[in-house]
Amino acid sequence: MIVIPDVHGRTFWRKAVNEYLGTEPILFLGDYMDPYAYEGITPADAYQVFNEIIDLKKACPEDITLLLGNHDLHYLNPDMEGGRLDYKRREQIIKDITDNADLFRIAESATIGGKNYLFTHAGVRAAWLQAHREELGNPDSADLAECLNSMWLDIDKRPLLLQMMGDVPYSRWGNRPYGSPVWNDVDDIDDTQEEVLGYVQVFGHTQQMSNPVIGQHFMCLDVRCAFRLFDNDPIQTLT
Repeated sequence: MIVIPDVHGRTFWRKAVNEYLGTEPILFLGDYMDPYAYEGITPADAYQVFNEIIDLKKACPEDITLLLGNHDLHYLNPDMEGGRLDYKRREQIIKDITDNADLFRIAESATIGGKNYLFTHAGVRAAWLQAHREELGNPDSADLAECLNSMWLDIDKRPLLLQMMGDVPYSRWGNRPYGSPVWNDVDDIDDTQEEVLGYVQVFGHTQQMSNPVIGQHFMCLDVRCAFRLFDNDPIQTLT
């Protein structure tokens, strides 16, 4: 599987897509919008890249998985509004996401090389699962991704999901001791044990300047390049 971390209007992902599309599944970890000004990418650039990725998913629906991050969901939930939000295009972005809701997911799971992986934007905390177990329908670990995705696709349940996704941890200047799967800082994830039993978690969200953070039970890949997960070697950086 090819894993593409936070985009934020960047185009590093194109090379990996051109090389592997049609031969290996490709998964984006979310955060398509809200570029960093110091990188010279404008909100208009990011919006164009976002639509390019949507078109890619429409053209190759079985090959591409698009997860949502906090910089995508905060357009839908005013309580999550944060820095760099593109107010000029906000209504259009909301329309783009909601009109194409079936193209996006909150989580994905896969087994690669005998290991079970759980992909989200920022990782799942056991404490967050426990706090929202009733709303999620008391899922087993194996059912967690589908429970989250079902809530996203259910128009009636989506507002509750967005509220749950608005749990921002203290580490991100929020008011919760735990964050949602789009808000955790990498330092919030407890690597002494599996936060989600039976799974190695793969996420982005916490930007690293050079190298990914690889723990025993997680991988934080937000370093502006694509990665390949495969059988013989747990992870390969694609440059």
